[in-house]
Amino acid sequence: MRRARLAAALAAGAAAAALVAALPGCTRDPGEVVRLMIWGSPDEVKTVNSYLAAFREAHPEVTVQVEHTPDMGYRQKIQTLVRGANLPDVFYVNEADVPWMVRDGALLDLAPYVERDRAEVRPDDFYRETWECFEVGGGLYGICKDFATLVCYYNKDLFDKWDVPYPKAGWTWEEFLETARRTTREGDWGFLFETWAEVLFPWIWQAGAEVATNDPPRWLMGAPEHVDASAEGLQLLSDMIWEHRVSPPPSVTRDQGGSSLFQLGHVAMCTYGRWKHMDFKHITTFEWDVVELPRHRRQATTTFAVAYGVAANTPHPDKAWTLVKFLTSPESQRLVAHSGQAIPSRISVATSEAFMTPRALVERGLTADGRPHIEQVPFGRFTPRFEAAPECKTRFTQGVEPLWNGTRRDARALLLELQPAIEAIAAASRR
Repeated sequence: MRRARLAAALAAGAAAAALVAALPGCTRDPGEVVRLMIWGSPDEVKTVNSYLAAFREAHPEVTVQVEHTPDMGYRQKIQTLVRGANLPDVFYVNEADVPWMVRDGALLDLAPYVERDRAEVRPDDFYRETWECFEVGGGLYGICKDFATLVCYYNKDLFDKWDVPYPKAGWTWEEFLETARRTTREGDWGFLFETWAEVLFPWIWQAGAEVATNDPPRWLMGAPEHVDASAEGLQLLSDMIWEHRVSPPPSVTRDQGGSSLFQLGHVAMCTYGRWKHMDFKHITTFEWDVVELPRHRRQATTTFAVAYGVAANTPHPDKAWTLVKFLTSPESQRLVAHSGQAIPSRISVATSEAFMTPRALVERGLTADGRPHIEQVPFGRFTPRFEAAPECKTRFTQGVEPLWNGTRRDARALLLELQPAIEAIAAASRR
């Protein structure tokens, strides 16, 4: 699966680079322009280009140069640029990367700019959760550009084929598993899930456990008070592959990739964020829709937030702020909504018709329920964001791999084995 994703990312990166090269305003001396670094598929690059076309019309005095980096290499690129003091003026910053970037003095505090332009920015129009996750020590180190919550996508045609009711809000783990059983037939699978940490965490939260704390940094998943519930969530997913046989094993997903199985019509349900609209809008062989994740002891999902950050050493702070302010304005956020790419960061736009019936789908004769994305916001949780959290998540993801390849079947025993090493990594953040 990882090889398939890497190949796809490289191909998308090459296509996106070609699109970026064609953008107007990309041939100026870098000293005269505001550099904007982004990630994303060719569709996302086109979407960003539409934002910038509007920006150039409103602000002809600011020239923007777009720099594209593939998703899978973006964090490593940011780390390299921070070490070399060569960050672009404006760039995408993931909420999980804010702590270490603030520590290294890489991000400009935008709080004074917001205070100066408060009437124009209107902070109260942003989701509180996605505004506060970019605050550190009284400073504001990014303005959320958009975000996503994990939802369940489902193939309506497969449900109709097997006379299975569509999933509805409020459904439980038991109903979810029964639905997966009833839609696993004749070479089709009931449920496909990816195995990266942020996709696994909701099942742990839903079971009643905690993954970690940020202050002080602690890894809790395998701690005595959380290990039973944590194991219950992971065991459910492992058993869907090896006991219930309703989810494809790695031997299948490795050959055919992850979401491609859903796009080919061979999977009834899968979990992704709003970003998958960018791919799934190209499906022409069946109808699909979305519903909130199932719940167990409590309702929970993962929230992913990305902001526009500004380099602390930018030679163009005012122009960079002008760009950030425009890209997070209601006008630009409506373009985000219509693209189907993510949830707009402004409440007024995320709850509007532009998000509920985006042009990206309407133009293709498609409809999809926008409410599950929004209605899960109060139940969304961010992944751990202490400085060593990325390493902890990597060790966790690698450590539970035996549950998916079938070499280990006891989630509780595995979590207990992993806990000391991961907690030691987290503890190092406290020193």
